[in-house]
This record gives sequence, C-alpha cells and structure tokens, in this order.
Amino acid sequence: MSTDNPNPEIERGLLVSYERDVKIEEVEGKPVVRLSFPSFLQGHIFEMDLKEKSASSEPTGPFRIEYVLGTEFAIHEDEAPLCTFEAGYSHLAMTPELGRLRVFLSYIDTKAPGLSREAVIDFKGSNGVLQRLIVRTDEEELSKAIQMSNQLVADLLDALSLSKQVPISIRHIDVHAEGKKFNRRYMTIPYQPRPLTTANIKETQNIPVRLRGAGRLFREGLSSNRPPYRLLCLYRVREVVEKVRSENDREVLARGGHPDRPPRLLSDNELTRFAFPSFVGKKVGAFLDHVRSKYRLAVAHGNLDEYFALVLDPANVRVDHRLDFTNAALAPVVAEMIQDEIAFMNRSGLIESAPQPRDGTTA
Repeated sequence: MSTDNPNPEIERGLLVSYERDVKIEEVEGKPVVRLSFPSFLQGHIFEMDLKEKSASSEPTGPFRIEYVLGTEFAIHEDEAPLCTFEAGYSHLAMTPELGRLRVFLSYIDTKAPGLSREAVIDFKGSNGVLQRLIVRTDEEELSKAIQMSNQLVADLLDALSLSKQVPISIRHIDVHAEGKKFNRRYMTIPYQPRPLTTANIKETQNIPVRLRGAGRLFREGLSSNRPPYRLLCLYRVREVVEKVRSENDREVLARGGHPDRPPRLLSDNELTRFAFPSFVGKKVGAFLDHVRSKYRLAVAHGNLDEYFALVLDPANVRVDHRLDFTNAALAPVVAEMIQDEIAFMNRSGLIESAPQPRDGTTA
C-alpha cells in the first residue's frame, strides 16, 4: 500500500472507516491504494473496504480470511527478509509438508447449537518462511465469520508461540467474499515522514527535569504497536503530569502567586466525532476519566472479561477498534498536557537550567 496522492482518473473508491472516499489504481493487475491520512490517524488500526460502490454494505458468505503474519523483531535482522512485509513474515520456518497441510474443523455456534459449521485452515509461505494463515468458512454473516475465524487463529498462534517460544503477530487481515467483488483489510496506517529542523533540536533542551519522565512514557507508548501497552503508557503520562502540576502549584503558591492554566477541550475532528462524540468540545479531564474507568483499570489489573473482549492479540485487536481509537485520541491530549505544563513552568519561573553543549557544539 502506498500513501501517495490519489489518481483522480480511477473510478473505484476505497471506503475507510472514518468515512472518506479515496481512489485506487491498478499496478500489474493488482489494486494499489494512493492516499494520505491525517497525522492523528497514522500509527493506528482501521478497516478499509474495497467493493463496488453499488454493492450492499455487508456481503454474504462463504468467506476467505487471510491472516498475514508479521513481527516487530524483524528490525533486528541483519538483512531484510527475502519477502515483502505486506506478503507476510514470521520466525517460523515452513517445512515442505506444512505447505500441503489442510486442517478441517467443525464447530458449533453457542447461540445456535443445532447448527454445525465447517472451516478449513491452509498455511502459505515462500522462501521457507510461513507468511499467512488462510481460513475458509461457510458462515453467511460477515461478523460471525470474522469472530469465529479470529478465535481459531488466536488459539492456534497462542499454542505455536508457546511451543516454539517465538513472537507471532498479525500484520494485517484480509477478508474476501468468495465469488464477489469485496475485500476488507484490517491494517495499521503507517507513519509518514515528519520534517526535523534545527529548531526542533533546540526545543529538546526546554523539557524540565520534572517532566522528563512524562516524555519518556510518551515515547515508549507511541513506539509500541501493542494497543494495550500503548494505552497504559499514554495514560500514565496523565498521572505523571498531574503529579508535577501539584508540585508546581505548591511552589507557585509558596511564592504568593496563583497557578492559572487555560482549559483544554477535546478536539473536534473526524475521529473524536465518530468515537467520542459526547466528549467533543468538553474539558479533556472528562475524556481522560472515561479512559481510566473504561480501559486503563481493566487492562492494568488483568480484568479477564474486559481483556479478552477487547485486546486479545493477535486477532481481536485488529477488528475491535475501541482500544486503538482511544489511543488515537489520547496521544495528542497527553502531548498537549506536557507542552502546557512546560509553558506554565516557563511563565512561573520554574524551569531548571538546561544542560550546556560541550565539545564546541552549538545548540
């Protein structure tokens, strides 16, 4: 997938879950997306539907669901894998007999115990590397097909990871309606380059010692592609900043001053209107309290009902966007909290002296 500007001459459109139509083009007979995403959507998981514009919103089965494997540990390889990441990559060597293996499964829907369903799992790869698991199911409803397939694949990969003691992740999921022009992809939107200037380097010296822990947590959270861990780190930024605020307030009051900070409101954008409409335009504290009660406590304290419902990796987190949408809205909020407190400390004369450059360098 490329993130260039769209080609306006192509007539097919791509429906993105945040309700924007873009165009695609064909390269060597394959559809290639040419689009760009706003920065607040980059690094987060979305679903994209490729279908005829006149088609109904939900196709019927049978379905073919492909789980394309990936691992962030590929960055530690000496050389890039002998395959594209989009095709799939894992730390599992594919033996010849695995390519011929086909697993047939029968299962019963607990809500309709009298009805038996069939599923088939195939294992595909190249250059001796297992790249993807392909599930075929005769489920008629798309949501049921995905839910069933996710559970089968999650259980299988859990067992394989335990047996081989290697990390196994899902890069993206492709859903095809057999015999129909429909494709859905659950994927993480990649980050696009951001310009780095000398002014940005100089600004790095302006972070007070008290807030460096918050900055470290922010980077740790943003660098993780695991939504549960990312949420914990980003929410901890709030807790650290609030602790620093209390320390700063005590110092300002002791000097006879009055700690005054302008209120911050939750931004009004496509994401917040879609996922958090009741908090748009209100003080960010209400949104942050919602994050704490709804997700932070359940994830941190191992509430298994919430954990397995929301963040079971590697499958459910790709198709249940509640946690990742929360991260997408949370990251800019806590970044602003850090920046606001830096500004407050500057106004109040609480900034410590920045370290001086050495070895003849200038900042």
